[in-house]
Amino acid sequence: MTSIKRPPVLIVPAVQSIVLAVTTLLLTMSDRLDPLSYLSGGLIAVIPHLYFSVYAFRYMGARAARDITQSFYKGEVGKYVLTLTGFAVAFIWLVPVDVVALFAGYGFMLMLQWWMTAKVID
Repeated sequence: MTSIKRPPVLIVPAVQSIVLAVTTLLLTMSDRLDPLSYLSGGLIAVIPHLYFSVYAFRYMGARAARDITQSFYKGEVGKYVLTLTGFAVAFIWLVPVDVVALFAGYGFMLMLQWWMTAKVID
């Protein structure tokens, strides 16, 4: 009988967090983008992905098929809610917000997530 290993889903948010911290520190040394807006955009991508990773991969095995399906749906809904809430909070509380930096951080973390998911978790 073969056991299926859990996918290493927490590697992606961990690497995203490290890359986000390093790139934010590098931005503090330049005057091109606002580091706080960039960090906020990155966190808007990383935190919902971490939530989804933890919530969606709680169950394993064929006997838990219904639980797996429900946890994926709930994880995805939670990810959307956290993302929308993150953008709302950023636009309300981050005054003045550097929109380019906010979306640059979000987009970079999203591309990193896609690339790592394709390369690391295969």
